[in-house]
Amino acid sequence: MKKIAVQISPEAKTAYFANYIDVAQQELIQVCGDIPFSYFKIGALEFFELASTDVNLEQLLKLSFTQGLYAIEGELLRPLDLSADFNLHEDFVFGSKFKGKTNERLTQMLINVGLSAINETTGKGLKLLDPMCGRATTLLWAIRYGFAARGIEQDPKAIEDIHRNLKKWTKLHRQKHKLSEGFIGESRKKKLGDFLDFSAADTAMRVVSGDARNTEQIFKKEKFDLIVSDLPYGVQHFTTEKTRNPLTVIDECISGWKNCLKKRGAVVLAFNNYNPKRKALIEVFEKSGFEALSFSAKHRMSESIVRDVVIFKLSE
Repeated sequence: MKKIAVQISPEAKTAYFANYIDVAQQELIQVCGDIPFSYFKIGALEFFELASTDVNLEQLLKLSFTQGLYAIEGELLRPLDLSADFNLHEDFVFGSKFKGKTNERLTQMLINVGLSAINETTGKGLKLLDPMCGRATTLLWAIRYGFAARGIEQDPKAIEDIHRNLKKWTKLHRQKHKLSEGFIGESRKKKLGDFLDFSAADTAMRVVSGDARNTEQIFKKEKFDLIVSDLPYGVQHFTTEKTRNPLTVIDECISGWKNCLKKRGAVVLAFNNYNPKRKALIEVFEKSGFEALSFSAKHRMSESIVRDVVIFKLSE
């Protein structure tokens, strides 16, 4: 097998819209490195052709845009009988639907580029935090990758929604699991937030109803390999201060996030480039001792949202 073709899933269009090919290229480069590739099309099907097989096939299968892999044999494409090694059923990520839901392919891409930034190919044995986790799309991906996942969400209704969805999924797929609830703090009057714990198939997550600015207090001595989040876009969502610009809140969060991040760890954020601007977001993190990697995945979602992705690592 001399060449490999990666089929681009139609779902990439629902995640990255008109810029889906550009975003897919950026993810491929970030995750797989400097491997020559080219784009080609057969009818309505789209592919990337890799000129070398010196690549991790498992990584290719887990790219957020991958539909399948093929061996290129002359003018023919032979499907490779391979599937990605994920925990749990895919419905644990794709099953729930609600207004404002983060696209599942986007959150998968955030995890992929985060793993590449810390030179890891799997989440097994690692810890991931989403300090603005919504209804836990990123956390559900994380436990499919094998991470120990943690999340914080300001909306007090989130835990109830997540609990209901997990019960539905586990019942539908007859998945053995454990679910428990409680609170963090000395007493209910002095609690930092309620929590929901979920575990299944040797993976686990905890979601806390609380404030992202209290990350260090909520998770105390825990250290994370990745901090991954899809920031409020300033259109449907408001911040904890009920404003549409998340930058002030992010500035107040960074110290706690930094103290919870392992030295070799990375922060991966999706955001609306209109609010805040990429340059302004980078400047806030640089003041706290981070540096931004060159990765970008800019794509227009609507007239008021041009989403981008930035990766931060601690400056050496």
